[in-house]
Amino acid sequence: MRDQIETLIAHDLAYTFLSKAFYEAPEKSFIDLLSAESLFDSWPLDSDLPEVDTGLTLLRNFCSSWDGSNFEALQHDHRRLFIGPGNMLAPPWESVYLSPDHVLFDVQTVEVRRVFQRFGMPIPHLYHEPEDHLGLELRFIAYLCASALASTDKQPEPSPATVNVMVAEVRHFLDAHLLKWAPQCLKLVIDRATTDYYRGCAHLTLGCLAHTSALMQNAAIPLETVR
Repeated sequence: MRDQIETLIAHDLAYTFLSKAFYEAPEKSFIDLLSAESLFDSWPLDSDLPEVDTGLTLLRNFCSSWDGSNFEALQHDHRRLFIGPGNMLAPPWESVYLSPDHVLFDVQTVEVRRVFQRFGMPIPHLYHEPEDHLGLELRFIAYLCASALASTDKQPEPSPATVNVMVAEVRHFLDAHLLKWAPQCLKLVIDRATTDYYRGCAHLTLGCLAHTSALMQNAAIPLETVR
């Protein structure tokens, strides 16, 4: 069970960062911390996938050259990719990619909202912005892992039932949602970003999604044998 706990912790940490990177506007104090603490030298998900390596290399290079003077360029990159004005270069919502008319608040938004609510994940700005945002969908992966870990509050280790539910839901959510559209969005970020920070985050997210999908599909956390 110790391996399962470590896997849950690693996923919680990794996807919490990835969610923040795409859902929130960049904050200078946060980038200062990433740079000062060399946090990408100890990425929690142990993977040898090329996308993970590329992402971490770009992010390490970005942090090593960070002195705060390029913060405005980072803000500009975030706006042009995900906000506008005008046509954003990498729209971060599932419905834009999967709805027939490529519009916001389509059926995908409703489906994702219901999944979040079923598991009790807090939703910022409920009904006021589309819930199928890349950052929130990544946050859901972290939330499921954190929920399994929370069961340790009342017992020595996560219960098999809780871990089973988490693994099954992560697997389902990846297949039903994230893997259907996030790679397309992330490849737009890679092609159109002007900073190594967002290019690195996109490569890293592609690699982490592939790593998590393979881990769950291959039952590295075995559903029937967890004790």
